[in-house]
Amino acid sequence: MLARSCLTLLLCCTSTLAAAKEPAQVAAAQGPVARPLAARNVEPANQSTPLIPPGREPDLVPPDYKRDWQSEQRFLQAGTGASWALAGLGTIGMAIPLGMLNRCNQAADRGAMIDCSQERRTAGIMAPILGVLTIAAIVPAVMFTRRLVKHDDKKPGKQRRTAFGVSTGGLALQF
Repeated sequence: MLARSCLTLLLCCTSTLAAAKEPAQVAAAQGPVARPLAARNVEPANQSTPLIPPGREPDLVPPDYKRDWQSEQRFLQAGTGASWALAGLGTIGMAIPLGMLNRCNQAADRGAMIDCSQERRTAGIMAPILGVLTIAAIVPAVMFTRRLVKHDDKKPGKQRRTAFGVSTGGLALQF
């Protein structure tokens, strides 16, 4: 049994050393007949190729998670767009009656005899209503935008990055 183990170990070491030799050394050791065969062998025989090509990592994210993430992404995008659109319309709608009122006041200051009662009534009704609409639309717009940014950070397959910032307890390092 000991003899068989020693012989196996000797053969293993011999074959490992033979595989480690350069092809030119093997050809020189075998003589002139083996040189044409050794000249063809350009690459070492023990060079391995990667199983996964570089840049083509396997997709480990389940399809259900991707589908849920995309539906949440669409919901947040729609909420963000609608909220900012209402905030913009409210701002424009509030600026128009106030602009009409300003134009009427400037004309009255120059001494023109203009009846501004209709403009004052329109501005008095529309400006506060649209001002409240603007404020009421900005709050969810900011919240939807914040949720959308945080949701984008959780994209499936996205590489995480280290972030350094200030939090309520002091400095924060997030991984």
